[in-house]
Amino acid sequence: MSKFIGLEERGAGKVNLYLDVISDGSSGFHKIKSVMQSVTLCDRIVVSAIKDCATDINIECSLPFIPTDERNIAHVASKLFLSEIGESARINIRIQKRIPVAGGMAGGSADGAAVLTALNRLFGTPLSSEVLLELGAKLGSDVPFCIQGRTSLCEGRGEILTPLKNKAKLLFIIVPSSESVSTPWAYGELDRVYGDFSSREEKDGARYNRLEKALASGDVSGICENMYNIFEGVILPQRPLAMKAKEILLENGAVGAMMSGSGPTVFGIFDNEKVRSRALAIVKDAGYFAKTAESIL
Repeated sequence: MSKFIGLEERGAGKVNLYLDVISDGSSGFHKIKSVMQSVTLCDRIVVSAIKDCATDINIECSLPFIPTDERNIAHVASKLFLSEIGESARINIRIQKRIPVAGGMAGGSADGAAVLTALNRLFGTPLSSEVLLELGAKLGSDVPFCIQGRTSLCEGRGEILTPLKNKAKLLFIIVPSSESVSTPWAYGELDRVYGDFSSREEKDGARYNRLEKALASGDVSGICENMYNIFEGVILPQRPLAMKAKEILLENGAVGAMMSGSGPTVFGIFDNEKVRSRALAIVKDAGYFAKTAESIL
């Protein structure tokens, strides 16, 4: 038997600097156009494996309310990987959660991506990057981005990736909320408001084009001026704590602030470390749990 012990992988969270939904779900899924940005707020995943054993997957998680059985994406990722390479193994996974749960930062997807990447390393890299991304897409729409990371335009369901040039080292304050949001419910709210999405605000993509140029030139103000999230107008009015967190960030020096994904986590972008530190104290004094992070370039 071959035994591999304690390989650690970082599961990086993401924020959406831009998120538009360009079609309804009549084809089976909503088509999106999004700029996703990896951030240094990460889950810690430790994976070990013993080859040539009957397949047995054991998961430990730092949050007791997260299931550790077949419902956990790390379990699904492990089975998918072993099936792809035609191996059996005993796999142990420890997950230290830091990314907000159900907060629009792809915490589950980051864990699935980390497990696929770690197992591929443990087993001697039997899968190419392209195949790993294909497996990730079977796990979830955000998983391919979480495997690739950095800054990307994500289209289709989110699995069609185009890396973007980004010279901007962004300083974030990330504010989760206790007002969780179900992604299917959030898309249902969009369907209710926008119908076939022909009336959405960002039809011509002008804001996206300006954002792409701002990223390439490292223009933090330009990035913040052109951020966009179609979910904000639908979700934030129904999540007052998240809306208030965004207001506090903007009132205390954030160059820009926005909800990530379908929410309810909001983030502020700062161009000065001292200003960010003062704002963080104010956000916490207001009763919020908040974390700092930077963009991963």
